[in-house]
Formats: sequence, structure tokens, C-alpha cells
Amino acid sequence: MNSSMGFLRPVTSVLKKYKALLPSVIITVVALLLVVLVAMPMGGQVEEGMTGSVRTVGSIQSLSKNIPSRREPKQIEIYMDELQEEANKIKELASQSSQRNLITYEYKIFPEPEDQSQQIYLEFGEQYHIAIEKLIRRMNALDAPSEAEIRAKTGGGRQPTVPGRGRTSTRGAATRGEAKQDPRIDALCLRRAQEISVFANPSAFAWYPFWDSYEFSGKTQALEDCWDSQVAFWVYEDIADTIEKMNGDTGDVLSAPVKRLLGVRFAGPITVGSKTTTRGFSRITAGAGVRDKPDYVTPRLPSIFLSHSPTGRISDDDVDIVHFAVSVLLDSRSILPFMKELCSEKAHLFYPGFVSSAQAVESCHNQITILQSDLKVIDKTASAHELYRYGKGAVVRLDLICEYQFNRQGYDAIKPKIIKEQLGQLEDADGQDSAQGARFEAL
Repeated sequence: MNSSMGFLRPVTSVLKKYKALLPSVIITVVALLLVVLVAMPMGGQVEEGMTGSVRTVGSIQSLSKNIPSRREPKQIEIYMDELQEEANKIKELASQSSQRNLITYEYKIFPEPEDQSQQIYLEFGEQYHIAIEKLIRRMNALDAPSEAEIRAKTGGGRQPTVPGRGRTSTRGAATRGEAKQDPRIDALCLRRAQEISVFANPSAFAWYPFWDSYEFSGKTQALEDCWDSQVAFWVYEDIADTIEKMNGDTGDVLSAPVKRLLGVRFAGPITVGSKTTTRGFSRITAGAGVRDKPDYVTPRLPSIFLSHSPTGRISDDDVDIVHFAVSVLLDSRSILPFMKELCSEKAHLFYPGFVSSAQAVESCHNQITILQSDLKVIDKTASAHELYRYGKGAVVRLDLICEYQFNRQGYDAIKPKIIKEQLGQLEDADGQDSAQGARFEAL
């Protein structure tokens, strides 16, 4: 036994020698084992905490790269100021669209005449005639030869026609199914078509004959007549401008896209040059002229033309909405181009504050929207077209119902009280008029 355990003697001798330290060693070993056992489950938490810290540091570094420069707030402020300036320009252009040239500035008729004489309304009528005749000249327009012209040129009136014999066409060839016509009359009609760009009569604009036979019937009615015809004239200008641009330098009716202006009306459809019967739209008359009162569309006054407008727009605190009809004869290939041109932007001059002594300002407007269209191919041989020559191509009649939008901020300052009363705008008129009046004076 002693011999077999001999190899333990060095160990036992060491233990005997350091037996006094043995408890301390055991305690140290146990403590180390406990530390290891405790640290093992916390290792995952420490690792996770370190990973989170690294992720946080990465986010901070990423954000630090996107820190705005000291100049960026100023740049944002400049950008916002530019947006505000653009919005103000759009608002100003909308206002300027209804600041249009007046028929006359001489007597300052709107909103109330300074001169109480009846003569100012007669003068207005004369100026109105001049303005309409200028539109006719701008379009290079005349109507077909009248009976008086035919008598003067041929020594007599039109001869009775003989059905089925054929009349000379615009290029000299006989046309089947047409009545026989005096060659002199045919030549006169053809020459007229070659001398002008479009057939149009001043009476196509209904307020022209009204002022031709005007009779004074009281200051209130006279002021209303002046305003209504002024509003109508602004619409007339756009129709004439459209025809002028469409026909351009074509030179004669035979080659022009727009052949004839049948009329512009606010009181109902155009019946000139057509046998179509429509429901009547009677208005107050004065002599031979008709008060073609603008068809304002308001919550209380529905449209004469449509029971429901596709745009759904009606007059409100910001705009006045007017419906009107226009009819033209044109080349069948020019239907869509005419409609597009009618609704395009148009230039105009105006005097700020409607004071002619101010410096004229150039601006633009785009106030027409087409609500409804109707198209018919015309029979050139019909009696309604007997004295008109349109050329060889197919000609169609285009009837449009349109909407015209007036910005109230632009022209309410000169709108007569009687008109505001009719449109139900008197309740807010005092405050708006004073503010707008001050604005116009500032301009």
C-alpha cells in the first residue's frame, strides 16, 4: 500500500506545508466559479446592448450628414415668397381679365353718371355704333348684297326664279337643283364673297339695332341699358377676335375657314339663316331694337339656355357667370379649330381704375367655356343662302351655347347699383365697393 501510494507523497507534503492557506484557496476557487456562472447569462445582454449602441451611433452619423446648412432656412423663405408672389400674380391676372376697355369714358357713366342729361345716353349709343362697326372692319366683313345694291347694280330687283334650271355656282358652273338667277346678280354676289373675309352684318350683334332706334325711357332704365350692352360688347369682341384669327390672311370668303357670322345672343338661340323653330324668349323692346339682356346665372336666375350647366358654375361672391349663344357657318374641316380658338387666351388693353387718363396696361383674358354644341350641314341652294357664296367645300352651321366668366373684383367697382340689386349682390356691396374703390385708386 505504501509503495503504491508513493507518488502522492509530494502532494501531501505540499498540502501539509501550506495547509494554513487551504481555506483561502478553496474560497477563491469557489468565488471564481460563481463569477463565471453569473457572467454567462449576461453575455447575450451585453452583446445586444453593444449592438444597439453601434446602431445608434450609425443613426447619429447618418443624421449628421443631413443637417441643413445655416443658409437653408433663408432659401426656404425665398422659395415660399416666390410661391406667394406667383399666387398674387394669378389673382391679379384674374382681376384684370374683367378690367376691359369701355365704350366711352367721356361722361363717366358707370357706376352712376356724373352728368344727369339724357344726351349722354344718346352719345353712348353713337359710340356703341362706332365700336361695333370697328369690329366689322377688323373682321373684313360685309353682308351679302342688299336689294338696294342689286337694284343699283342691275337696274332692277331679283327676278322670279324658275325651279330646276340651275344657277351659276361660285366658280361659274351650273348647280343642279338650284333656281335660275340673273347672271348679273350672281356675279355681284360672287364679287362680294371675293372682296371680304367673312359675311357679317352689324345687326348680328343685337345691341347694335337697339341703339339705332333708342328712345329714352328713364335714367334707371337707360343706365341698365348701357351696362348690359357694355357687357355684351366684351363678349362681341372675343367673337370677332376669334373669327379674325381663324381667317387670318385668307383674303376671301371662298377660301376662309369661317364663312359667316349668323349672330350672338343672350336672350335665346340664333334663328337667322335657318327655318328651325325654337321656343320664344321675349324681352323688353324699344322701337325696332331688342334689349338682349345678358343671361346672368345665379341661384335665383337659372340659365335661359340650359337646365343644367356642365360646369356647374353660377354667379357668387367671386364671379359673375353669363350664358350666351353664338352661331357661325364654317368649312366642315374647321369645326374643332374654331372651338379651340374661341376658348383660347386673348389679349386686351385696359385703364387701371377705368380712368382713361391713366397709363394703359396690357393684359390677357380667357373667359369662354363651351357648354353645348350643335352641328348641321347647310343646303347652299336654300333661299336663306341665295345671295351668299361660300366656296366649293362642305359648309356646316355650328351653334354653340357658351359660358362667360367675369371676375367681380375686377369690375364690381363700376357695376351699377341696379344690376347688383338684380343679381342679389347689394347685401355685401357697400364693404366690397369701398375696398375695391380704394384698390383702384391705389393702382
